[in-house]
Amino acid sequence: MFKRSKLVKSAIRHKNMKQMTFSLNCTGLLKSVVVFPDEIANIYKALVTNIILTKYIYQFLPPPLQAFWMNCRKYFFGDNMAIMDLIENAFSKKDFERVILLCDEIPENQKAISYKATSLRFLDRPQEALDVLDKSNCLDNPYHHYIRAEALMDMEQYDKAIEGFEKIFKIEVSDETSLAFMKMNYDTCLSLRQDELIEREKYAEAWKVNLKSQSPLSIEEFTRHVRQYSSRLKSRHYHVRISSSDAKVNLFEFLAENGFEISAGEGLQYLIDVIGKTCRPDEGGEIIISESKFYDKVNYYPRDKIEPKKIFYESGKLAYEGYALYGDPYGFGKAYFEDGTLYREGIFDIKGIAQGKEYYPSGQLRFEGEWSLTRGYGPNAPFKGNAYDEDGNLIYSGQFEIKRGGVGWPMIQKPKGFPLEQENKPKIKCFNGVIQ
Repeated sequence: MFKRSKLVKSAIRHKNMKQMTFSLNCTGLLKSVVVFPDEIANIYKALVTNIILTKYIYQFLPPPLQAFWMNCRKYFFGDNMAIMDLIENAFSKKDFERVILLCDEIPENQKAISYKATSLRFLDRPQEALDVLDKSNCLDNPYHHYIRAEALMDMEQYDKAIEGFEKIFKIEVSDETSLAFMKMNYDTCLSLRQDELIEREKYAEAWKVNLKSQSPLSIEEFTRHVRQYSSRLKSRHYHVRISSSDAKVNLFEFLAENGFEISAGEGLQYLIDVIGKTCRPDEGGEIIISESKFYDKVNYYPRDKIEPKKIFYESGKLAYEGYALYGDPYGFGKAYFEDGTLYREGIFDIKGIAQGKEYYPSGQLRFEGEWSLTRGYGPNAPFKGNAYDEDGNLIYSGQFEIKRGGVGWPMIQKPKGFPLEQENKPKIKCFNGVIQ
């Protein structure tokens, strides 16, 4: 079969119809049917130009026949068409690395540029996708602007993504279905940007973003959304109204197991500080939650899947102890340096700690407060709290200013000079790789 395939390749390359007829017979494709050369060409042209056949039947052919098929495509339509077939086939199989290599063979082809940038996105390399699009200079291609906006959303740069979407709508998009899909994702981006601004307490800017939506909220709806969204955010202090005396006993047992200092009272309403780990009677607060909502806030859910767990370093030293979900840190817990010194304690989330304290290897407190959950690349970043130097001096108190780098990696702008992470941070397995 290998020799027959070489004959076919040679026939296509030299456009020799007699040799092509002979080669087709050798491969058994024509069997014993006698057809004139021109008719053979027309029949085969119809076969290899059929998109459905190329996309769905091609992948089941043995390699020699796949090569023959592609060479026929090259013969009738040139190299670019054949390479695009291979790109689309690799993309359908989610072989994104191969897609990128094939796209590099036709670097000026706009469709190939789109496939390459999209593949880089799917490989979690959005900055490289942006670089590819920047080099293309296809300012009038709405699909390139759309991929750019999606890459920026991957990096949580929603403000820039919104600008990208708005450039699309200044260009005519002939496909109504594609345009509707782009508008839907634009609204998603607006919603994410709006909530990001609410989280930063920039309500006026969030309102302006809301007004850009296809279905903007009224002032009453927006106000209600702000309250609801703010209530979902994690906080240091929770005003908890307990439903019954039995529920109170259960809650106090849970808090005691996790090292809380409890000042019991006669009532059923308590103020719980999840960072300072205190619980005391409370007369009320602006936002009051139930004990079940409190369990949710501290990641003690789903109850039937949360379990106590210890994780160890390869050396056998304790790395983490506390609650875990599917074997990874989740909820109240403590992480340790390999020498046994406490590294972090508090509430852990899918990317590491969310609320609590972090220590230097010396045992000195480094930060206490809340971390912001990074939706895209990089670890959680300190968001609000107190930062200390290695001598124990308070160097900053309040809300941190975070900027996203080229791939969405969080970088602390304020307080200046306070590193996002310690150089000798331990690596402990969690949902997103390691606790950073």
